[in-house]
Amino acid sequence: MLGYVISDVSRAERALYRRTSAACDAAVAAGVSGRFLAWEHEGLFAVLVANPGLGFLSTVTGVVPENVPSVLELLDSPVWQGIRPTVVVQAGLTEALLETGLRRTADRGLALRTLDDSPPENPRVIDADGPEFVRVLLAGFEVGGPVADYIEAEHQLPTVRRFLAVQEETPIAAAAMTIHGEVAVLGSASTLRAHRGRGAQTSLLRHRLHLADLAGCTLAVGTAVPDSVSAANLMRAGFQVHRRAAFQR
Repeated sequence: MLGYVISDVSRAERALYRRTSAACDAAVAAGVSGRFLAWEHEGLFAVLVANPGLGFLSTVTGVVPENVPSVLELLDSPVWQGIRPTVVVQAGLTEALLETGLRRTADRGLALRTLDDSPPENPRVIDADGPEFVRVLLAGFEVGGPVADYIEAEHQLPTVRRFLAVQEETPIAAAAMTIHGEVAVLGSASTLRAHRGRGAQTSLLRHRLHLADLAGCTLAVGTAVPDSVSAANLMRAGFQVHRRAAFQR
């Protein structure tokens, strides 16, 4: 069972990296302020985002026992220019990372669901065009400035599928999905404040799982803060949410 989970985590990490890498390219093309880089090093996936409010995106993932020594080598690179990325690791690697001298920081959550079956299509959910989707998504997040600029740039990518949950034809929530091989990444999701707690995100989750299954995906992945409302929504939709250790210099 452990090997099965580790294999799926590795697939998920690569798909998430591809999604974030594409988003960084989109942010650069759109002229979003800050510095956006994504690259691979010795099997590690590095993302650097020097932009206020987006520091959580600066990460190092893809850590396995064989490349633990390369983590410090990567962190020593001058490319970071003072940014401290978060190193997120799979189960069983906590002690190895502590031995490098890194310190623990807040855990992160990785949600996985196999797609050997899927929920039916949800009539409450519709495909959305870019402008209307972004309007609802940003209103649900209640953000502005460079953070909003990044989110808008990311969701203009042609590979992003955009969905709205509607109530009596009025959009009340938004969520996105990208597909990377056989892995579906369930991306950004938000609900308008006045409509929270009414099952909109559950509808969006189930609809995306249905479409991912139709597209031939075998695994769906999402991220969420452990013990959060988002994590609870994912678990209700059949995901296993794995608490993952995180480290910084």
